[in-house]
Amino acid sequence: MLTATRGRARGVTLLELLVVLMILSIILTAAVKTWDVTLERGRSETTSRKLNQLVNVIVGEPEYIVAGHRADFGFVGDVGRLPNNLEELMVFPGGDSSRWRGPYLRATFNESPDGFRIDGWGDTIIYNKDSLFLRSYGGRGYADKTRWQTVFLPYSLNDLTNNTLDGQIVDVRGASPLDAQPPARRDSIISGLKVILYYPLEGKLVPLEKLGSEAAHFTYTIIPQGTHRLVGMYVNVFRHPAETTMTTADVTVYPALGAHDVTLRLNVDWNSEP
Repeated sequence: MLTATRGRARGVTLLELLVVLMILSIILTAAVKTWDVTLERGRSETTSRKLNQLVNVIVGEPEYIVAGHRADFGFVGDVGRLPNNLEELMVFPGGDSSRWRGPYLRATFNESPDGFRIDGWGDTIIYNKDSLFLRSYGGRGYADKTRWQTVFLPYSLNDLTNNTLDGQIVDVRGASPLDAQPPARRDSIISGLKVILYYPLEGKLVPLEKLGSEAAHFTYTIIPQGTHRLVGMYVNVFRHPAETTMTTADVTVYPALGAHDVTLRLNVDWNSEP
């Protein structure tokens, strides 16, 4: 005789329920911590990217090379000085400027117009013009220095704005006008020389002239980094009417290095004038 057995439904005990809840709590806590770490890492990376981007638009990108020469010198190369504040990267305070090429930063589609100076935690990025650094307090304020992110400009103020450019004017033979003969002719040639350097000053392009012997072997100091235009000319007083011969060169002035032994070659021959 077969006997049928009927299974009875078994309930969940309180202990089992507590164990399940404890496991879920551990999983949830680990997930929250992982999310917090991921979120903080994202904020930190966003901040680091913004700080470095700000440095690059202020002093330029050294790796941007065109025809063998550095082509990007940032705000400093365009205006001739450091920005007084980060807002000058977006709006030039002097109004119209022939050299300011901003805005140097563009807000992304989900950023406010002021987003360029806001770090990953929504706080304002600090720009210290005197100490040459940019800083984020890392979402914890001034007190917790372990959270700070600081990026220094890669050059000193002197390197950026106080460089030397020197060179000479030569004729088609590569000869200096100081070598022209006889002395009377040499003196007349030298008196007809002029070199003009155009460089940025407070956002405007200004000329700086050298005449005579100072033009034959010219030296300019306190010149900001950047690519600047040099114009050399010779007024031939031996001809009637006097004739003017000109040449131009775009000279790259590197921070801390300047530009040296620049040659302006004129289509003349000192010893065959007129």
